[in-house]
Amino acid sequence: MSGIDALLASLPGWTLVGGKGGVGKTTSASALALCSARDGVPTLVLSTDPAGTLADALGAPLSGDPRTIADVPSLAASQLDAGAARSDFISRFGDIVAAIVDRGTYLDREDIRGLVDSTLPGIDETMAVLTLADLPERDDWTRVILDTAPTGHTLRLLGLPQTFLALIELLDAMQGKHRFMVSALLHRYRPDAADAFIDDLRRKVTRLRDLTTDSARAGVLLVTRPEPLVLSETVRYAATLAAMNMTVTAVLLNAVAAVRDPETAAAVETVRRAVPDATLFTARDCGTLEPGRQSLERWSSSVRHVGREKRSRSAASRPGDTGHSRAMLAALPAAAPALGSLPPVVLVGGKGGVGKTTVSCALALAGARREHRTFLVSTDPAPSVADALAQPIADADVEVQGGYGLVARQIDATAAFSRWRTEYESRVDSAFDALLGPGLDAAHDRAIARQLFALAPPGIDELYALIWLGDALAEGAYERIVIDPAPTGHLIRLLEMPSLALDWSHRLLRLMLKYRELAGGGELAADLVAFARRTRAVTALLQDSARAGVLVVALDEPVVRLEASRIIERVRSLGNHVPALIWNRVREAPAPLPVEPTVPQFVAAAVPSPIGPARLLEWLDDWRALRGDG
Repeated sequence: MSGIDALLASLPGWTLVGGKGGVGKTTSASALALCSARDGVPTLVLSTDPAGTLADALGAPLSGDPRTIADVPSLAASQLDAGAARSDFISRFGDIVAAIVDRGTYLDREDIRGLVDSTLPGIDETMAVLTLADLPERDDWTRVILDTAPTGHTLRLLGLPQTFLALIELLDAMQGKHRFMVSALLHRYRPDAADAFIDDLRRKVTRLRDLTTDSARAGVLLVTRPEPLVLSETVRYAATLAAMNMTVTAVLLNAVAAVRDPETAAAVETVRRAVPDATLFTARDCGTLEPGRQSLERWSSSVRHVGREKRSRSAASRPGDTGHSRAMLAALPAAAPALGSLPPVVLVGGKGGVGKTTVSCALALAGARREHRTFLVSTDPAPSVADALAQPIADADVEVQGGYGLVARQIDATAAFSRWRTEYESRVDSAFDALLGPGLDAAHDRAIARQLFALAPPGIDELYALIWLGDALAEGAYERIVIDPAPTGHLIRLLEMPSLALDWSHRLLRLMLKYRELAGGGELAADLVAFARRTRAVTALLQDSARAGVLVVALDEPVVRLEASRIIERVRSLGNHVPALIWNRVREAPAPLPVEPTVPQFVAAAVPSPIGPARLLEWLDDWRALRGDG
């Protein structure tokens, strides 16, 4: 049995292929799907990555609806389309949702229609994920393989069904008020379409949760690489999945030099300690893979099962001579003068695995070395700033040791927003208690008012955690802020979020004013007004090219080049500035990315992972400007 066949045989019928960005998830998912389908097994491979490259890997156009790959009859593929899923949901159920809100609140029809049409875009990804819950009910496919986004985005996606329960409970509370009133008037109640809708949503969430936590039916293939930062994130990812009662069935150590290589052997031991019950496989470093199935075949042939016998640790060299890389770059002009003119606020964006965090840390350290008061912050739900700096960085301001006064923080955005939500619910309870007095309680109205935060768009927590940075800059606390966000899809959503958040806060404020006689509005309304004001200020900051920009990191690889072009185009379409492009891990000077208007482009040599402040600064000092772009 070949290695790829053995890997496939070790996996359950539903497999989620997960890992840090850039480790080879799409390659793994595509190769496994092709292998399964060629054995005659009806197989669906589906990408949940907003910046997915599954279509490139398979060499076939994809959409939100599964479509058969022409020359592989047993294989269907799909790219999860959150926007289409939301549109379908609104067209099918928008009137029912409006009826529920009408029955359970004091809103007029205009408010209700605005709530359904404008606030509910926050459920885009939730509805798309819930479409997965319907797949087990279909007999079309025996095997389903999910090609997922990088760690942080996927963990958020896996948590969306549970988060969505809060919205279901809000709708149920509104419908509960209707049930109570009808029962009081008619002394009976007959469930209607709204009740059926709520029950169906609850069943979908339960069905999906039961599927993902059933190790006999579903499991996770973790893909990783023998690199310190990647392995550290893999270990954390495995622990988080275990806490979510999801089973890591197998681990694939990708891009290894040789199984007997000391670096590979050490990585194998790290993985085994983290996930002792998982079956372990390796895949050789095949170099840059061009899009298409020929590359998938070449990669598949390199997959090997790793037994548990002890292996000798004979040395083997890894590809990529850093001395050659540096010599080649030495003829190019230094990047430092141009990088010194970056705007005060820099978001470092790019596809997962291109080295965003490493670049972020290096830029922040360089700013601090130039005696700028500099702040480095990660908003990635799966942060690795601490790994890159080789020291603990908490959800609190921490001065980096050996960092020239640099202050860093890994924000737990979910916790920050949860604290605001808890405070809101406490104020609602206090307002109802004060208004109604002992022994009196408008139970349904209290429940509805308490749960209004369920209407918040997913991802607003990152914006909430971020907006205080604008205050810090305005107050002069820092001269430079470097933000390390999650990879592409998450970053774009963060840039889109201010308009969604403003709309949500305005509609929630209008809702609150409708309840002002019951729940009071003073402090709650003031909080929302302040949030809206600060959100507008952050929007103005991020769209001011003199003050902020999105620096893009890329690799000189076909798929990554395509995504870098798409990122720049999308960032600019949202009104944000792109001040520079960093080509990372280069061995030969790349052709500049042909984007108009032109973007200054720089190159960073391929070196072993630069970890710790001294190594990061040494690496940055070798960066060079592409001629004509610096």
